Amino acid sequence: MLQNASSSSSDASSLNSSSSMAESNKLWISFGEHDVHNGCVLKVSLNSESSSESRNSSDSSSLDSYYYEQCSEHLKHGGLVAFPTETVYGLGANALDEKAVYSIFKAKKRPLTDPVIVHVLNVQEAKKYIVIEENSLYMKFYDYLAECFWPGPLTIVSKSNESIIPDCVTASTGYVGLRVPAHPVIRKLLEHCKLPISAPSANRFGHVSPTTASHVMEDLGCYKMEEIDGENVFRILILESSEQDVKHSECSVGIESTVVKITASEQSNVLKLEVLRRGGISVEQLRKCAQDFVERETRESYKPEILIETRQKTYSVKMNDTTAQIAPGQLITHYAPYVPAYILENVVTVPTSHSMKENHMLVPIQETIIVDFGGKLQHLSNNCLVYKDLSKDGDIHVARKNVFQVLRECEKIESAQAILLPNLLHVDIEHADSLFDRLFRAASGTFACLIEEEPGKYSLEIPNRSDAATNVTH
Repeated sequence: MLQNASSSSSDASSLNSSSSMAESNKLWISFGEHDVHNGCVLKVSLNSESSSESRNSSDSSSLDSYYYEQCSEHLKHGGLVAFPTETVYGLGANALDEKAVYSIFKAKKRPLTDPVIVHVLNVQEAKKYIVIEENSLYMKFYDYLAECFWPGPLTIVSKSNESIIPDCVTASTGYVGLRVPAHPVIRKLLEHCKLPISAPSANRFGHVSPTTASHVMEDLGCYKMEEIDGENVFRILILESSEQDVKHSECSVGIESTVVKITASEQSNVLKLEVLRRGGISVEQLRKCAQDFVERETRESYKPEILIETRQKTYSVKMNDTTAQIAPGQLITHYAPYVPAYILENVVTVPTSHSMKENHMLVPIQETIIVDFGGKLQHLSNNCLVYKDLSKDGDIHVARKNVFQVLRECEKIESAQAILLPNLLHVDIEHADSLFDRLFRAASGTFACLIEEEPGKYSLEIPNRSDAATNVTH
């Protein structure tokens, strides 16, 4: 019944024979509830102290090492491994193996114009894969960013060492994004395999990002066996921390990393830091880091300058755009649920001066799912099909952690015709911009009005997707 993710039949028998050992140690391998299985979930312990009462820690450590070695061998032989990070689940391959990296694109149906981030253990490892001038202001600031935010949810884009990094990693742009992750599972995998791991999110391209192993199985692990170029690229090992290690089992940030690019200026004392994608590290945190760096490096006759540039019109790349990007997460349709989603623009009462635009349509609120933030639309909870709140208390960190789980729950609700998302464009809370970025792209940049046709009777006015607001100032 198991279609193992390993590259050989001997590996398959090894994993099967280990299942009894797993059970005896309160670990398990889950194969889902489908007839054909192309994903294999391996639960690993991360904190032997927390689980010592329920199982022998030495046996646990031995089994965990076995799982990590299985995944490492799978990576070394060109296979794919999914794993949790503090951001979302990643789908990883050996970053130095061009054929293996291509398998990521095939499995996700991801265009080659969308680059993948390379994950490494530390800043010293990162520097092996980029071209950087020794003792330059660029290198000093690179090191300071790493000191401030690594391990953690920051990706730094630099000129790629093209003699080592395959073009498919960089979308042939000559630039590569590197990140040092914090989650103990991916860090242990990096320690075992001793390879850089290229990894985008472990889902179908454009779909809602995964934050649990079950999300990965839903998107990638339970498709019928499909050969592409003579290979089955859907055999995937999935690492997941065990239930005993609750504090490590989650994607604690809940959205992808912030992506930045450092650019040297003609002036030797000036650098530009461009925010290419908003994520786990806020623009405010980056500004504070840059200010501290300038203060540290300032001398009597020398003062560096860091110019931080955020993309004011960032929502401009259409789903079918064939232009290669230097950072992922640039497409206007991304993180999208299978049920059409829209950002709430405003609520209007009829009769007013409001008139429905041509080609717009009305969806009764009874067929609409409302996703709220801070309880602002709670008064409509009895009118709509389903009401959910990303954070009733208006906690942006809780909302970010919940957003992808909530979107996946929404798309499974029968008879739903639309999902209405909260408009956080002008919410003045740190990190709100990164959450809005995910909601905006989940809605393909499309805003909708809630129409109160008569007291207590609401409908959602839905525009054509071609009306998407691709140039929202943010």
